[in-house]
Formats: sequence, structure tokens, C-alpha cells
Amino acid sequence: MAAVYSSVLTKLPSCLRTKVLRYTFVFTLLFTLTLGDGIRVNLLRSRRLVNAALRIKDVKFFSQQEDNLSGKPGQGYFIEVEIGTPPQKLNVLVDTGSSNFAVASAPHVDITKYFHKDRSFGYRDIGTTIYVPYTQGNWKGTLGSDIVQFTSLPNVLVRANIAGIWSSEKFFINGSNWQGILGMGYATIARPDSSIVPFFDSMTESTEIEDIFSMQLCGIEDSKNKTDVSMGGSLILGGMDENLYNPPLFYTPVYKEWYYEVVITDILVNKRTLGMDCKEYNFDKSIVDSGTTNLRVPKKVFSQLVQLIRSEVNVVLPNPPPDKFWSGMDILCWAQDRTPFDAFPMITMSLLMNKNTTFNINISPQQYLRAIGNSYDTSEYQDCFKFAVTASTTGTVLGAVVMEGFYVVFDRAQKQVGFAQSKCNARDVTKRRSFVDGPFTVNADIESCVYIKPQNDQTTLMTVAYVMAGICGLCIIPVFVSLVQWQIQRCRRKRQSITDVDGLLKE
Repeated sequence: MAAVYSSVLTKLPSCLRTKVLRYTFVFTLLFTLTLGDGIRVNLLRSRRLVNAALRIKDVKFFSQQEDNLSGKPGQGYFIEVEIGTPPQKLNVLVDTGSSNFAVASAPHVDITKYFHKDRSFGYRDIGTTIYVPYTQGNWKGTLGSDIVQFTSLPNVLVRANIAGIWSSEKFFINGSNWQGILGMGYATIARPDSSIVPFFDSMTESTEIEDIFSMQLCGIEDSKNKTDVSMGGSLILGGMDENLYNPPLFYTPVYKEWYYEVVITDILVNKRTLGMDCKEYNFDKSIVDSGTTNLRVPKKVFSQLVQLIRSEVNVVLPNPPPDKFWSGMDILCWAQDRTPFDAFPMITMSLLMNKNTTFNINISPQQYLRAIGNSYDTSEYQDCFKFAVTASTTGTVLGAVVMEGFYVVFDRAQKQVGFAQSKCNARDVTKRRSFVDGPFTVNADIESCVYIKPQNDQTTLMTVAYVMAGICGLCIIPVFVSLVQWQIQRCRRKRQSITDVDGLLKE
């Protein structure tokens, strides 16, 4: 039956094939819910039919996903999804630093549309309340599930957990054009707990999509003479698109499967090392996060890094940037196409490949000088930038400005993250571009560079409790002995007193 179904679908146009898949699944679901237990249809049969259809992969399976990301500077990259039956189109922020899939399910002043649960035949209300806080902002929602597909992957349908957001603070961004978030992290960091299966896990479990995805974030596409600056890129689900990067491609292991945590062994500025203990670079973790805009580093590292960058820039520029620029509170503007990228140094981060071997991602100033569009003064258009390296209290974050220089592969099956030079157009093709190089042999490994958090598990706490109880017990024994002796002496004196009185009465 599956073979016949697959054969029929192959002959259908792509748009019609999508509708047949969607309505086949929903019809089977509704039919299942209405039949009695004695003749209930096995839903696994429906899933097998759908999975058989998903094995039909065109030669252009990866290339059809190219250019499916959009965005605006500082507001993240989003992708269009279709949720429910009939489908409702929404844009969701792609975030590798979280694991919940959530969309607005109620009106909000900063968005123009939201998901109407009551208009979808396939929506299931699970009812669990979810609260998710971020570095900035938070939201509350109610968990449900429904059929989801990407516009760029019209033949792939997935039933997934979806949180309907009904309350939020500083989460939605006015004018960003996205109405939800697609968390691509591991279930470990899903809220309220790891029992909430993330979207990509649902996709790999129920379809033929492999457990790997990759991202090409291209930053601003073309800012010349535009007031509405836009960004573009690609999210490739199920593999890599060789059209989007230049070899070599190097991998660093995922140290811990929650965020995409990696290990940094060194940081350099124009090949000059910061000279710090490598544990400082990973305090308290180092992650690859598309949902964070900037390159964030621990405070100690930030201070040393900025000092080296400023020392390089001040030698070249006649008017060095002010302090507020380096703290992210001010912007710098230059005449259009005359930004002095050459005056700013390359930032190099060495990533662990395996024991005693590393490779480098070399971050161009065209990445860490984050374009925020252009302005117009009395004489000409100007390109304006913010310093996109900031201090962090939660570890190192390789955010979007870093990823924009590279093609980044999240190979979950092999527990590794890959980096290669991106084929995105550089802002200035005459200047230095971000690139990767290596491998290099060094005297470093996971144990010497990763920051190990103190263990506060139940076993440790119980051990400490027993030790403290033992110490207290030893201290109390002498007191207890003294107390017993005092009570015995008191009892003897009391007994002697009672005998005397009794004798007097008897006499």
C-alpha cells in the first residue's frame, strides 16, 4: 500500500502533493478519533504512508531550501512555516540557543498576525503552561500540538509540540516581521522540562530527515540607498548544501548536548594571543547561538580583547573610536563604501578538534562591526556600525555576527559543529573575509580548557550532611554524658531527701 501511495504521489505536482499529504494525515486522524475501539484504525499505518512519501527526495532537495531565511539587522533571522489545517502562515525566529517551538496565539501590539488554534482541524490542546525567559524578554504559553511544514520544504509534514504564546514581555520586536520562535537546541534545555520534545527531534523521528542541519547567515544583502535594510540566508534541514560554502570544513565536538557547547582553546587579535588561561574563554560555557546577535565573551576576556583591538586601531585611525563605541553605547559612521575595515584587526578563535588538535575561525571586522543600516547627513549617505563584541556573565556566545562569516553545520548525529567559509557576498569584496584554517597541534585538550562547574547534586549534599551530622554528634557526646551524670546526682539527692521526710512522718 505504501509503495502504491508513494508511486501515485510521485506523479503529482509539488503543490498538489503537499495538499494530499496534509489532508491524508488529518483525515486519518479524524477517522481514528470517531471510530470505536474495536475497529480503531492504527495511526502507525498513516505514519508509514506519510514516511513512504517523504522518501521521495528531489535532486534539488537541499537547493530548494536556499534563501529561505530573512531578517533585519539586530532582530534575528526568521523562516516561514505553515501551521495547522488549513495552513496558517507565520514567521518564526530560528534560534539554536533554545529548544521550544512557540508562536503567538493572541493579539499583540508588536505583531500583525498570530496563530488561531480554533481554526485548525488538527490542533490538540495538551494544556501544559510554559514560561520561557531569555537574556532579554520572556513569554508564557500553553502547550499543544499540530501539523507543521516549511514553505521551503512543501513535502515534509510533522506533528510537533507548539506553545501558544498568550503573554510576553520584551519578546516580540516591533517591525521584525516574526511572530514566534523555533528552538533548534536539545531537549535538555526545553521548558518546562526535557519531556517536551523539540521540533527538530519530532522531525527526525517521524520523517526521513537526517539528524543534521546547517545555516548560512548572510547579514545585510544590499544596504545602498535603502531605508528598509534586510538580511538573508539559508537553513538547510537534513544535511549540507555544498553550494553555500568553500572548503575546508572543520568540526569541533559538542562538549555537552544542551546548548551547542564547544571548547575554545585560544583567542587572538591579529595573531597575538590574549595569553589567558583557556578556562577563562569557556567560563562558564561556550555556545553557538543564532538567536544572539553579538559575539559575547566573559568580562575578563572582554577587557583584554578590547585592549588589544584598540591598540591596533589607534595606530591606524587618525581619530580613534571613543570609549562609548567600545562599550556598545555609540555608533560610528563613514561615507558609504569607505568604511576603514583594514584599520580593524582579525579576531581568531581556536576551537578544539580532538585531543591536542585545533582549528581556527578567523573573524573579519566586516563581521564584528555590525552594520545597522545607513544614515544621511548634510553631504552624503553614510554606513553606520556598532561594535558587536560585548561582555557576558553567562559565558562565551558565538552569535549571529560570527556565524555570518561562516557556513555552520550542526551535525547532531555525530555530536559536532562544523565551520567553513561562507559564500555570502562580503560587504566589501576588496577587504579581508572571514575564513577557517588548520589543523594545528597544540598542548590543550578538553580537560585543560573546559570550565567544570562545581557539582551540587544530591549525593554531594547528602555526604556533606552526614559528615556535619557526625561532627555535631562528636561534639554533643561530652555534653550528653555530663547531662546524664548531673541527672543521676540530682536523682540521688532527691531520693535521700524523700527518705528522711518519710521517716519523720512515720515516727
